[in-house]
Amino acid sequence: MRLVSPNETLMTRSARIHTPMLYPILQLISRVLLKAGVALRAIGLTLVISISFLMLAPIQWAILRLRPRSGWVLPRLFYGSVLRLVKVQVKVSGRVPQDMRRNMAALVVTNHVSWTDIPALGALFPAAFVAKSEVGRWPIIRTFARLVNTIFVDRGARASIPLTNAAMLTQIEAGEHVVLFPEATTHANGPQPFHSSHFAIVEELHNRGRDYAIQPIAIRYSSAHAAWIGDDALLPHVFALMRGAPVTCQLIFCEPLTLDERLPRRAIAQACYERIVAAYAGAALTSPPARAS
Repeated sequence: MRLVSPNETLMTRSARIHTPMLYPILQLISRVLLKAGVALRAIGLTLVISISFLMLAPIQWAILRLRPRSGWVLPRLFYGSVLRLVKVQVKVSGRVPQDMRRNMAALVVTNHVSWTDIPALGALFPAAFVAKSEVGRWPIIRTFARLVNTIFVDRGARASIPLTNAAMLTQIEAGEHVVLFPEATTHANGPQPFHSSHFAIVEELHNRGRDYAIQPIAIRYSSAHAAWIGDDALLPHVFALMRGAPVTCQLIFCEPLTLDERLPRRAIAQACYERIVAAYAGAALTSPPARAS
């Protein structure tokens, strides 16, 4: 039988008394650190947006007019900073065409899950995005959108489709990738059937006789809280990403479609949809290890 000293008895009793008291203290400390982390990220994001708006936006405006081929440099830095601050990590899989960052102009077709789709794609290759016209009325964001040659479309007015298609065609012929979200809005439950209206430009590209391509990309996130659906408010979603665990955005490059033969727009839209659905379903995705906020 082991004898217990008076000091050891006191220490044991003290541990039994104080251990339960430590739990709420540790929880309080964790909450404070978490809030501090979110606050620091929010401050960082505010600084990035302010500096970009006040200092870099005029530079980007000048670059687009003097050296448009260099117009991706500043947006790429901006997109990457935003992704880091909202704890989104981009993972690329599939076969990425070598010319995505250089010469090959492509119509990039992808499913739409969240506003973070745009910086995830924009940080990887230079591109103009087709966006709903409402974005063109959002303060500050509309300025950034115009500085990356965003093409606006009025989803409620079919008469605007030819104008949008003409703008898309102009951008691609100028050597720029154009990203199309043919679902027309965001969805959390995987790719939804594509609208084919904007695929009419593919027939025109085929008539031009140049080497263009259609690049389908499937987007899938490691967590449901990354989805930003429909008319959800933007700021609450930004803070939810900052508070939550790190998220992986997987960009899965599917086999490109060539323009060797003429196909109707509905057939092209369906071919892109099927490739994206197959890639989305086959993606094995895990979250990155949690890091301190």
